Amino acid sequence: MKLSDFNLMEYSESIVKSTPSARVVELISDVRENMHLSKKQFAEEGCVLNEETSDLPLIVRKAMSERLKLSTAPVGIWEKQLFAGCYSFKDECLTNSNVLPVFAREEEIQEGKKYGFGIYSMFGHISPDYPRLLKLGTSGIREMAVEKLAGDLTQKSRDFLTAAIISLEGLESFAKRNSDRLFEKAETTKDNKRRKELLNAANALKNSPLYPARTYFEACQATWLLHLAFQLTDNHLALGRPDQFLYPFLKEDLEAGRTTIDEAQELTDCFMLKFNERALNNQTNAQMKDMEREQEEHEKKWLNRKITDIGQQRYNIRDTIDATNHWNQNVVIGGLIPADGSDATNLLSVMILESYHRIRMTNPVLTVRVHRNSPQWFLRQVAETLKTGGGLPAIYNDETIIKAFTKFGIDEKEARDYANNGCWEALLPGKTDFYFIKLNALKCLEWTLNRGVCHIDGKREVPDQGDPASFESFEVIFEKTMENIRLVAEESAKHMLHTHPHRSSIAPVPLLSALLDGPVEKGLDMTDMGARLVVGGVVAEGLSHLIDSLCAIQKVAFEEKKYSIGELAAAIDNDFEGYQLLHTLVSNSPKYGTNNQIADAMGRKVIDRFAEIMQQIDGKYEEIKFMPGVGTFSWYIAIGEGTGASADGRLSGRPVASNFSPSAGAMTKGITAAINSFCRMGLEGLPLGSPLDLGMAERYVAGEEGVNRLIGLIKTFVELGGNMLTISVADTETLLKAQKNPEDYKDLRVRMGGWSAYFTMLSKEQQEHHIKKSEGGIF
Repeated sequence: MKLSDFNLMEYSESIVKSTPSARVVELISDVRENMHLSKKQFAEEGCVLNEETSDLPLIVRKAMSERLKLSTAPVGIWEKQLFAGCYSFKDECLTNSNVLPVFAREEEIQEGKKYGFGIYSMFGHISPDYPRLLKLGTSGIREMAVEKLAGDLTQKSRDFLTAAIISLEGLESFAKRNSDRLFEKAETTKDNKRRKELLNAANALKNSPLYPARTYFEACQATWLLHLAFQLTDNHLALGRPDQFLYPFLKEDLEAGRTTIDEAQELTDCFMLKFNERALNNQTNAQMKDMEREQEEHEKKWLNRKITDIGQQRYNIRDTIDATNHWNQNVVIGGLIPADGSDATNLLSVMILESYHRIRMTNPVLTVRVHRNSPQWFLRQVAETLKTGGGLPAIYNDETIIKAFTKFGIDEKEARDYANNGCWEALLPGKTDFYFIKLNALKCLEWTLNRGVCHIDGKREVPDQGDPASFESFEVIFEKTMENIRLVAEESAKHMLHTHPHRSSIAPVPLLSALLDGPVEKGLDMTDMGARLVVGGVVAEGLSHLIDSLCAIQKVAFEEKKYSIGELAAAIDNDFEGYQLLHTLVSNSPKYGTNNQIADAMGRKVIDRFAEIMQQIDGKYEEIKFMPGVGTFSWYIAIGEGTGASADGRLSGRPVASNFSPSAGAMTKGITAAINSFCRMGLEGLPLGSPLDLGMAERYVAGEEGVNRLIGLIKTFVELGGNMLTISVADTETLLKAQKNPEDYKDLRVRMGGWSAYFTMLSKEQQEHHIKKSEGGIF
């Protein structure tokens, strides 16, 4: 068939009314059942340290560890699945471990700790260069490394390139072992249809990833196997834009008559289901003990915290429980074509979106890039998928995000190819090494009003800025707060510059580095600044509360002068106990998210200054590009626990709003008002992004009217200049029922700070938070 004659609009509108194949229906059931099975863990850790290897460079030993891991990890395929390579095995009740064979000496581990790194300090917020694998195969990448080795290089570069080759051998071994297992299964399989499927997968793995992929099936299989290899070696990574790098293979197969539309959709469904095979229902006793030990370590760090540690504040086991099924697996579809800026939506975009509509699970996290010229029929399909709940897909506006990237010096064509990492932060896939530090912006105001001291435990965290009673104007408070933001941002940048290169001393990533643009070309591991673009993010938290607090201070203390700033500071010190009238006044002051001009102007002022501070910091350094964003991820409860009462009326220890959403109780004017306020925040200064998390009750999205309402919201969001939007569909009544009878709501999903989670698997605190947000129907 000629795809030029294919009516993509008609197909997109019809496919949401179609049903998945019998195979896919059974696999969905199997994946859900697997999630609740108790499984033994395969952890044949092994060791590469011995008398012969102990003196080898650590990066070479790490590569040997990756190779050994991939040479011993269990292989196989699920019954009915078309793709091989598994993290867990349902029938065998077995799951893989991400534990690596021992490769580091004790003194090396201790040295790494000096900089805050360990053997598992691979930061997962990265998207590898999957197109490189599909185009070159491991054999082609190895040739690049061999050619580089023939040149005049430093010993460090020789060690890295040697390590990259060893790690690629591990991936090749993993592919061959899976292929061999499938050939064995095919020989004993009596069902001719299944035998052909097993042989097809075996032959695909025999060719790719060793050589360039030839078909859509091979491209999907090679992509999955590499992704799984990363997971097994403790690299939890995103996929970038699969509808762009896999589509050429699909297009060629369809036009050559090697597959049909229905077969391709089934393949896509099976591919997307693979990312859910790792899902867990609970924590094992061993995992709980690990979390308890982790809590003890974080508590020690809290007591001895530095300015760059201030953000999430105290670690709680709850935070790990809430992220049980978050493996940084993110997929981006739609958007623009880098070369000419035309719409990139294609048949595979439609198929991937339909897979989410059918599967209704939490992985991989889906993001859709939209713009003014996104097809109406595609937005309709997005709306239909949003109605299924879970806050998927997230919506990104190309025009604002690309503009923000160019503002920080990224070429526009490259910026058009942006994707995201394991959560929501925008980056250039396959090119970026990303690291970030969180900045509690609300804490910066707390220091201003409390002489640099933490309200939670009384520890001084920044220099004393004077008695707030002596502050004669609102501008003094604003400037002191922004200087605190500058202080944390600058210290964060210095911290990243100091520590970032030291990851290579204990946690190099030769396999990942071989699958990025830059390391092989430079002869440097990604952790040794080898990626083409190294980004240091500074992500501000608690922005909505900071905006509201500044508005309250300006109105109550300096405009109406009903209370002095000293009295307001005293009220905050006492968590507003004994200051009920004052608490009412500040709580009723202008709020961000209500389409209030005063609050929106204050927010724009804060964001413009934050972006300006980050541009100034970025201009000082060449090694790392420093970029700002606004968000909380899933830690809005923990952030609040580490932050005292605030001038907007929020009480001490209470959660902050998620990401850049309005504060609790501020959504009095509905979603449209929240979007209007958000889009006035100067978002073109935030290249990493700043998600606005909104929710709608199911009754508001019912039927055709509900679909049109969602489409209208998305188009308005784009036209007004928003950057990132998530829309969760959930009813308070449903959440309450799920909390009471979790067995009846195993597939109920809610949106977290950067991903989706099964509601019944969340901690009680997190469940209560979502229920409270949902009260009132629109939240």
